[in-house]
Amino acid sequence: MKKLVLVLVVASLVLAVGMPAYAFKCPSLIKQANDQIAKMSQNSDKVKKAKTLVEEADKLHKAGNHADSVKKAEEALAALQ
Repeated sequence: MKKLVLVLVVASLVLAVGMPAYAFKCPSLIKQANDQIAKMSQNSDKVKKAKTLVEEADKLHKAGNHADSVKKAEEALAALQ
C-alpha cells in the first residue's frame, strides 16, 4: 500500500512540474511561428497552412491543452520550412 501511495505521489509531482513547462513553451513557439510568417509572402500556401496551425495552437493553449498546443505550433514551424 505504501508503494502505491508513493508511486501516485511521484506521478502527481511529475505532472505538476511538467505541465507548466509546456504552458510556457506554447507562447514562445507561437511567437516564433508568427515572426516567421510575418517575414514571408502572405499568399503562400505554406504560410496559409501555418497560420491555421498557429491559430489552433493558440486556442489549445488558452484552453489549457499545452501538450497539443506545442505539437500544433511545432507543426506550423515545420510547415514554414
